[in-house]
Amino acid sequence: MSQPDAQSEPSTVEPPRTINAGVDFTVPAQAILDCGFNAVLNEVGSVACFDINQRLNETHAVAGPDHQPALALLAALTNYHFDPDNRTEPFRHMMVFGDRRSLVPTDMMAEQITELCQVAPNVMNLGLRARIADVVWFMQRWRTDMAELAIRSYCECVMSVCDGTATQAFGSESPWSMQSVKLLVRAASISHATKWVLGPSGDLRALIGSLVQAAYDGVQPGDFCRIAHLDLDHKITAVDQIAQSAEQLAIHPSLAEQPDQRMDLWKIAARAHRILRNQAESDRCSTSAAECLVQKSDQSAGSAMLQSSFLHDAITSLRGLRGTGARRAELEAKLRAIQPTIRDEMGEFSHEIDLTEIVEHTLATVRGHSLPKAILALATCDKPPAPEVIRKTAVDHISNHPLQGMMPMQVYDFQGHVVFRSGGSGGTPEESEQHTRYMMCFHRNIARQVAVAGAVDPIRRIIADEHPVSMDEILALLEQSPFIPSGHTHIFARGMFHFLAGEDIEAASILMPQLENSLRHLLFLKGIETSVTDDFGIQTEASLSILLNPNGAWRSEVDKILPQRYAHEIDLLFLFAGGPGLRNQVAHGKIPAGEFWDHNMVYGVWLILHLALVPLITYWEQVETLLVNRTGLGK
Repeated sequence: MSQPDAQSEPSTVEPPRTINAGVDFTVPAQAILDCGFNAVLNEVGSVACFDINQRLNETHAVAGPDHQPALALLAALTNYHFDPDNRTEPFRHMMVFGDRRSLVPTDMMAEQITELCQVAPNVMNLGLRARIADVVWFMQRWRTDMAELAIRSYCECVMSVCDGTATQAFGSESPWSMQSVKLLVRAASISHATKWVLGPSGDLRALIGSLVQAAYDGVQPGDFCRIAHLDLDHKITAVDQIAQSAEQLAIHPSLAEQPDQRMDLWKIAARAHRILRNQAESDRCSTSAAECLVQKSDQSAGSAMLQSSFLHDAITSLRGLRGTGARRAELEAKLRAIQPTIRDEMGEFSHEIDLTEIVEHTLATVRGHSLPKAILALATCDKPPAPEVIRKTAVDHISNHPLQGMMPMQVYDFQGHVVFRSGGSGGTPEESEQHTRYMMCFHRNIARQVAVAGAVDPIRRIIADEHPVSMDEILALLEQSPFIPSGHTHIFARGMFHFLAGEDIEAASILMPQLENSLRHLLFLKGIETSVTDDFGIQTEASLSILLNPNGAWRSEVDKILPQRYAHEIDLLFLFAGGPGLRNQVAHGKIPAGEFWDHNMVYGVWLILHLALVPLITYWEQVETLLVNRTGLGK
């Protein structure tokens, strides 16, 4: 008999194919201009494609059949995921739904691009004009007139926010917000590709320089950091001036108790000195940035885990910097003194949290809320039950269905190989225990399916609908997590970025290999070594199966740091051959593409992100404050 949660054969009935304007047929330029979008968008007052898209969709829903194709095309153009840091693919799909995805510019017919070229100069809304001109230039690089229009329009978007005649998404009025800076980043990318010879590129340089100076004059550290990075990328302001301004802001009295902002400023100063090839000055600034991590540790006196994490990051940052040996030794001693107290702290972490209301009211909880609150709802929408609860459910099932329990079971991997056999509950004690664990996996499989279908996927879709998520925001949310080792935050953020977009192949491939390393990191923070040395002196890190082996040296320590429910769930989900066995399936490349959207795969990625975010729940207001400082959103 196969595993109860084995995959059923896919349906052979194909869903009706959607006919898309611009992709399956061309909408003439005159039809676009006649649909009335300029008048409609005149009421929006925002240059953000997110807001423009919502208004276009509302208009499309009530428009006549003659105007619907044009409005649908414009809505599709404003529904790309804007990724200006990616010069080769700045417009990506917004969401993936199994084997389907939202549209991207390369889906569009060449004839439609030609029609859009005639439309772009006549668009009144600056955000939409910039988007159309940019997409046309992106698809047909020889159209320098569209490159000029895109650069000029992006600059005018930011200037209109600056003078108060327009806003960004969610009513943001800051020309230094991440949304505004993204527009400037894209304008700079186009300018770079066109050798900075186009007329509007000079205006772009002047605008960036003025924003840097204004942020410095106004003692706006977050705003200064966002725009200064772009300035350094293209060497617009004198590099030594950027270094000097960053240092002066870092020592400003108003930031004395703001280590996050001072650390960002010191890092910018260090980067500027590296550009100037002044390693000594760069090391000095990097040392000051590391000291900000020490201050963060001191400010986290209520959490030994956070204290240890920040101290470990500070020590790591100081390695390789000349003259820091004595300071590292001092911090290492401080770390060793804190590590033993982690066990006491994590005892509180295991207390029950009632998530029933969150699960039952998923949509109401997430819809209309800020991105941090939506992410918090995603992180807390489920929690694995305690091991004894799962076992009782399985034992009761076996007791209530004795004949079924006596039947042997077999489990197959995705390649059809038998990877597990259970002789049923009537065999030896060992066989009975294996069958009980098998039934535990069976019931967890059902529960995971409910959690993914009822909470995880709906929340992901709402976030995709309501928030133009960027890597900057995710990095700001994750960088405080003690679950994430130093140097791995960007990896986790990239995985979470894909997960929120429904790109589960990428999310699972990125995040699942990080799980065992993060568990080793938690043990390291507690001062526990996880490597094994053989007779030849070769050191090998303990794998996930060794870390969680009930008879091994580390399982009891993991259970002291994390509630037992987590190690038990990881065992059933990732390791036990009678369950999904995700670790081996992923590591050995056995999973076919379509199965990455299986509920166990989705839950496995969610569980890793859950573990990364749960330690921050108590400090979520601080996390939201950091996000505002880093991105300018919500100001």
